[in-house]
Amino acid sequence: MNKTGTQRIETHRLVLRPFEPEDAEDMFVNWASDPEVTKYLTWPTHQSVDVSCAVLADWIPRYADGGYFNWAIEWKESGKAIGNISVVSLDEQGESAEIGYCLGRSFWGRGIMPEALRAVIRYLFDTAGLQRITAGHDLNNPNSGRVMAKAGMALAGTLRSMGRNNQGICDVAWYVLLREERKPEAEKKAPAEITVRFAQEGDLERVNELRMQVNALHVAGKPEVFKPGFCGELRDYIYVIMKNPAMEIVVAETEGTVCGFAVLNHIVRPENPFMFERDYLDVDEFCVDEAFRRRGVASAMVRFIREYAEANGFRRLELNMWEFNRGALAFYESAGFSTYRRYMEILM
Repeated sequence: MNKTGTQRIETHRLVLRPFEPEDAEDMFVNWASDPEVTKYLTWPTHQSVDVSCAVLADWIPRYADGGYFNWAIEWKESGKAIGNISVVSLDEQGESAEIGYCLGRSFWGRGIMPEALRAVIRYLFDTAGLQRITAGHDLNNPNSGRVMAKAGMALAGTLRSMGRNNQGICDVAWYVLLREERKPEAEKKAPAEITVRFAQEGDLERVNELRMQVNALHVAGKPEVFKPGFCGELRDYIYVIMKNPAMEIVVAETEGTVCGFAVLNHIVRPENPFMFERDYLDVDEFCVDEAFRRRGVASAMVRFIREYAEANGFRRLELNMWEFNRGALAFYESAGFSTYRRYMEILM
């Protein structure tokens, strides 16, 4: 292997870089102080920023060793550190590394961790010259396994009572990727042709699967507001929308799969002493399947919706979103939306 150490890596949305002392506040606030983040980890929740400072004071001098691989995950949009990904065990003779990671809860469900893991795997194979990458997770934390699978790793088996974390002794699902098994970059499938159309009743069960992703994202971002789970009333509501003459459901389809949807709602706000009448098209729900993101699906849907709005005489196209969903905000701004109103809060 090559002792190349922790070098800067840049991806579509992230910068992976060595930690700096100034990251202590971000580390504490964004992930290390959150018991939901540390629930299945092997280190305790930080009780103060001083603990985060002490951890970084231990880590940072180790960067002088070319066999030390430990990255801060920086969100490009804000420049803030939002998580950590590192080699937690290195076998130099066997040219093998075990990877561990954690991410701030407000960034869960947005494909960020697979993006970081793919970049680190690529670096460890192509730059550090390793032959084998492994990672494991508590069986009670299947979301971590989905991250590994999305990064190209394969489940090798389950080790019974072989791990210990903040929940105690646990069974560990073990994932492995060998260098020769990695799919070459050149063989990755190019973006398929995308068809955007109005939904048919046969699409609605698939739309509900995507609505479940939206629900999970909102629960993770605002757990004090949104209820977990996807109850029957939520599931049935899509059929109510389908029958509402003031609403439309748009779907995007590629490779024979509905991979995105939007709900459009014609809203009229009557004139009042403070405001003129407002007649506009509202994008009530919008989602692209995690597996199809960054392939032009969302852009194709926005183009379709804009063309529909213009053809039907709408002069305004609106949507609302939650502040925690920064990735969506960046996309909407790039698609031509601008912020004209904000809700603010003070949590007691």
